Amino acid sequence: MRELWKNPTLPGMPGAGPGIVPGGRRSPSPLADYQQARFTGYGGRDVHQDVPPPPPAALNPILNRLRDDLAQLVESHRDFFARNAEMDSRALTRTRQGWAVAWRRWALDDLGDQVAETRGVFVIYRGDSFHHRLFLDRNGQQLLAVQPREPLSPLRYRKLGGTAELCDLYGPFARLADTPLG
Repeated sequence: MRELWKNPTLPGMPGAGPGIVPGGRRSPSPLADYQQARFTGYGGRDVHQDVPPPPPAALNPILNRLRDDLAQLVESHRDFFARNAEMDSRALTRTRQGWAVAWRRWALDDLGDQVAETRGVFVIYRGDSFHHRLFLDRNGQQLLAVQPREPLSPLRYRKLGGTAELCDLYGPFARLADTPLG
C-alpha cells in the first residue's frame, strides 16, 4: 500500500508539493518561482515577453462585417464577374455589382483598427439628400464616407480625417441628417 500519510496528493495536482512526477524527474518547487520573482520586483521571468496579438478575425466587429459582406457579394456576383472578366477595372467599379465589391475592399484597406462605429447618414444640400455610410473612430472623428448605392457619384468614396468632414465636401450650408427629409 502506498504511504498516503506522507504525501496525500499526487505530484502535479493542485496543492502538491515538490516530488517525483511520472517520467522520473522532480516537479519544480513553488519556492523556486517565488525566489526568482521576489528579487526582480516584476513578478516573474516572462513579464518582458510581448503579448501575442489577438487573431485578426476577432479584432474589430465592423471589419469582420465588411469581410463577411465582401465574401457574400463575391459569391453572389460570381457569374457577373466571370462574364465581365476582360472589362477594365475602372469601368467595372462603375457598375452596381462592381461598386458593391470595390468599396468594401477599399474600406478594408483604408480603415484599419481605428474604426469603431458605422452609421447611415444623409447629407442635405440645396434641397437634395445624398445617402452615405459614414465610418467613425472612437473619438467620433469621421474616417471614411461611402455612397454605397451611387457608383457614378463623384463623392462616392472619400477618406476623411483631421479637420475634413463629410459636410465640407458638399460646401456651405450642407448638414447631416438621419432621414432623407432632414
